[in-house]
Amino acid sequence: MKPRRVVESIFSSWPAKIISLTAAALLFLFYRVNTMDERFVSVPLQVDPPAGLAISKPYPKSARVTLRGKEEAIFSVIEEDIEVYADFGRFQSEGQFRVPVRVVRRGSSLNIEPLDIRVEPAEISVTLEQRVEKTVALEAVIRGSPPAGYDLVQYTIVPDGVQISGPRSIVNSVEAIELEEIDLEGRTEDFTEQVMIVEENSLLDYPRERAVVFRGILREAVIIKTFENVDIISIDLSTDLRLTEPLPKGSIRIQGNQRSIEALLPEKLRLIVDCGEIEKPGPETLYPQPDIPPEFVVLKFEPQQLDVNFILSGMEEEQE
Repeated sequence: MKPRRVVESIFSSWPAKIISLTAAALLFLFYRVNTMDERFVSVPLQVDPPAGLAISKPYPKSARVTLRGKEEAIFSVIEEDIEVYADFGRFQSEGQFRVPVRVVRRGSSLNIEPLDIRVEPAEISVTLEQRVEKTVALEAVIRGSPPAGYDLVQYTIVPDGVQISGPRSIVNSVEAIELEEIDLEGRTEDFTEQVMIVEENSLLDYPRERAVVFRGILREAVIIKTFENVDIISIDLSTDLRLTEPLPKGSIRIQGNQRSIEALLPEKLRLIVDCGEIEKPGPETLYPQPDIPPEFVVLKFEPQQLDVNFILSGMEEEQE
């Protein structure tokens, strides 16, 4: 066949031949697609804001990655070898920006062909604000109570404040940061323990050292109680004298630890009047003094003084 005729035969009916070749390619691709398996993995979405700026609104922290390829190949891929990131480095001002999410193949995924990778979301939008720093106080969160009769009277946190950084609007709204709960159940003695800072907002940067030292001081609970109808007792009264009327009842207000006061019997309290210097009958003014167990403190007692009258013993019998 002459060269000219060969060329003419190649280019004759070329539209039909192109259509045929395209159809064949599409059929081949369709076959390959339908014979490929799928695997879904969730990987961290890396989003690094530019220097001096911070992300101020929540955004996706992970991405759904679809791997398509031969079954034995896609299931051999280590998730850590698929990196997903969104690059906002070119933005230098505050505002809302949108960029595509990109995928980087590493390690076990590099030599696998065919391998089709799709990622969701395909793009993300973030709001950037000026990054600021601030020192805020730490706030203890107390749970439970010591046993009855004990109180947490004081505590310290070292350090008592930490520096946080992040978007201006969020940092400016933070007044204090809470610690993890501190349980007082069953505690009766002073204690020291490490407590972690609670990272409540993922858009803030917290100090690397998240543990602080909490020291709690417990003491027995002190309460105040008033006892009524307390006996008033006379002592050292001469056998030649007697009171014309019985002594009244009194009251004592005392302070002490809760357990001791709750266990105190009323008969352990009394007011005493010393009659040792009374030598003859007649009116007298007596000054009661409280007589209580030594572990208590007297805050107040009544009466402060008594006006009484003494007579000779047996005088009423003689008059009868």
